[in-house]
Amino acid sequence: MQINTNLEKKDYLNAYKEMCLFVLKRPVFTAVILALALFTTMIPFSMFPLKMAGFAVTVLATVCLTTILYRTGSLQGLLDEVRFQQKVFLPAVVAILALSWLGFVVADVLIEMVGQQAQKDTLHASVTATDGLTSTSILAAVIAGAIVCIAQVMPFVLAYFCNGLNVSKKQGEKIWLALLTRTKTFLAFVPVAQLIPIGLIFKVDTTGIMILLASLYSTFLFFIVFNIEPREAEKSQQFTLAGQM
Repeated sequence: MQINTNLEKKDYLNAYKEMCLFVLKRPVFTAVILALALFTTMIPFSMFPLKMAGFAVTVLATVCLTTILYRTGSLQGLLDEVRFQQKVFLPAVVAILALSWLGFVVADVLIEMVGQQAQKDTLHASVTATDGLTSTSILAAVIAGAIVCIAQVMPFVLAYFCNGLNVSKKQGEKIWLALLTRTKTFLAFVPVAQLIPIGLIFKVDTTGIMILLASLYSTFLFFIVFNIEPREAEKSQQFTLAGQM
């Protein structure tokens, strides 16, 4: 099996291109995963464990549906694929609970900082200070969002691929570290991470949409890493990741 972790700028751009074309050609698929992400977003933070579990399901559903549709053009074999990937679920939920908590704490602190600063200053000074603080907060939110995508969503998607392709845990960790240490990987997730400051500005929870896009983009990125090509639906047989490699 050919594994390519030495991705170039064109590879990251091609992943975005393929992702956009895939979504535009499948409106029903897009509506389903978008509805799932929005439903999870509506879960209140008072039900934090359930909310995080919902995000994990969003990632799983996205990568599972995307992979099968990309390879076969149909959902044939979906239930078999879900059953096979069950052992990925629990560790991923635990990791998401731990890492997401840090991300949401950072977001809460940023919101509180902006609110306190706006109340302390005079009108003119407040505009100046808040503008500077907003720029800093936006930058911090983007960085935090990109880190969440790379450190939390991408490993979950990678675990799915490794389990399906019979790639060892040790090798999977090497793949993740190889991508993690590349500046281009971080920059590739910046467009997705910008949803966080947009949400802060408009006071809307955009976390679910960010996680959805991050998991979708990570899936197409790993199609390139593992050299997985699509097949025509009429020429393909029932597909599961585990049975192909």
